[in-house]
Amino acid sequence: MRKVSLVLIFLFFCAAVKVKAQSNNQNTWTYTYLKATNGQKENLKIFLKKNWFAMDSIAVRQGLFNDYELIENISKNDSLTWDFIVAVEYFTTGTYTDIAEKWQAISKAHKTININGLSFKELGKIVKSETVQNKSDIKYSPPCIGEQFEILKPFLGDWEEYIVEDGKEQLFGRLIISLSTEGCSLNKKFRLYNRSGSYLTSGYYDPAEKAWIETFMFRNGNYTKYRWVVEGKDVVMVRIASSSKSDYLNRNRWTNITPDSFDILEERSYDLGKTWKVFSTTKLKRK
Repeated sequence: MRKVSLVLIFLFFCAAVKVKAQSNNQNTWTYTYLKATNGQKENLKIFLKKNWFAMDSIAVRQGLFNDYELIENISKNDSLTWDFIVAVEYFTTGTYTDIAEKWQAISKAHKTININGLSFKELGKIVKSETVQNKSDIKYSPPCIGEQFEILKPFLGDWEEYIVEDGKEQLFGRLIISLSTEGCSLNKKFRLYNRSGSYLTSGYYDPAEKAWIETFMFRNGNYTKYRWVVEGKDVVMVRIASSSKSDYLNRNRWTNITPDSFDILEERSYDLGKTWKVFSTTKLKRK
């Protein structure tokens, strides 16, 4: 879907309301401390993103982890004992032991990417690991599960968007697609890289229509609403309402879906849906 340089505002829809309550529940994290080999800090950082985080992102989509992040030590002290912390949040206090079998399947399927010909052993080492807990006063809510959420899982994450014209790709923005745990609403955040422009959207699952409904609300008060439809291996966002009139029907086909990329074809019909033509193509690559 081609992006225009308009600033959109957020419209929130909540699929369900969950009551917050006092709880002794704790979020459990593992902190893995790493020290880079002399002169290899940036290469180690790239290695972690292309290997560790590539696997972590799959674990999040499969519901094994709740979150993960990279913490960088920016102190200039030469005697630093660590350069990075890889932090992983688990749903349970059992941490890795509860998901070991499924994690090993992810690890075996991943092909290690060396950086400038260097392996992890040549870039750095693990200096220590620890488990910490962060107390929360919010009652634990399980991850969004069920058939209606499976349609979303391939698209959750952090993406870079490229306009594709004449076979050439031009990077133009960043899109983050996520599910809120409370209410399990679909959320998108987009921003342009080279000029002012961003948007936020939210969607909810409509049991009556058995489909996700997503709304874009524009700064000037206009809006556009889409329904998510599965067509074979594709997902199609069909425009079902808009405050602006047009002489064509619009839909956006999410296709060529892999774990690390997918295409969005903006399709238009000028004969009430009898025939459709591709108006623009966007490629998204996992960041």
